[in-house]
Amino acid sequence: MMLKAFLSDLDGTLLDTRERAIHSHANGLQVLGYEVTPEQVRDLYKYSFDARDLLNRLNIHLSDSEFIQYIIGFRDYFFANWQLSTVIPGAFEALKQVQPLTNHMRLITSRQAIDQTRQEIHRFGLHKCFERIFTRGDLAQVEGKERIPLFPFLPHRRRLIQLALQDVKSEGDVWVVGDSAGELEAAKNLGFVTIGVLTGFGTTEDLKPFANHILKSIAEIEQLI
Repeated sequence: MMLKAFLSDLDGTLLDTRERAIHSHANGLQVLGYEVTPEQVRDLYKYSFDARDLLNRLNIHLSDSEFIQYIIGFRDYFFANWQLSTVIPGAFEALKQVQPLTNHMRLITSRQAIDQTRQEIHRFGLHKCFERIFTRGDLAQVEGKERIPLFPFLPHRRRLIQLALQDVKSEGDVWVVGDSAGELEAAKNLGFVTIGVLTGFGTTEDLKPFANHILKSIAEIEQLI
């Protein structure tokens, strides 16, 4: 078996960022004067990148300007405390198993920050597993835009996948690994083989409509080889 390309998501797929996100949410609200602790966030936290869902659970209502300050506080803490994340157990070994099967291993992430994301990927050593990395910030640069909104999620994620594959001309299947329904739906709409993992945002029920395969984690990728 030879693949045309292998694309993997980052957060929740290769990196466990849950604890880091919990502390980042608490920090973003503390910046605004809310006495919210990481423990309070943890009790209510649904592993999701939809910040407004968490605010509703905390019964906190922010103005547009406050919400921007909250997100800035979240991001400042998130990128300053990268060490709170860990590589998903078995991820490196799984990626090494895939490498001989394809000439094109690409990492894609809907993170906006380009430089901070690349620095973090290098700190964890994940850059050794991928020939190229694509962020939402890279997509914005290619499209000549200052910024591309995270939501609606599906349109930008589809374009991000297409950007990651624009120079790939070989024959074979494209495998796309992700941990959220939106990531898999975008790949499925493009006709690719989708592999959902349960280490991040999605449950089995969330991923099932869009996944060709569902694994407990990327460490189980050998089952598909």
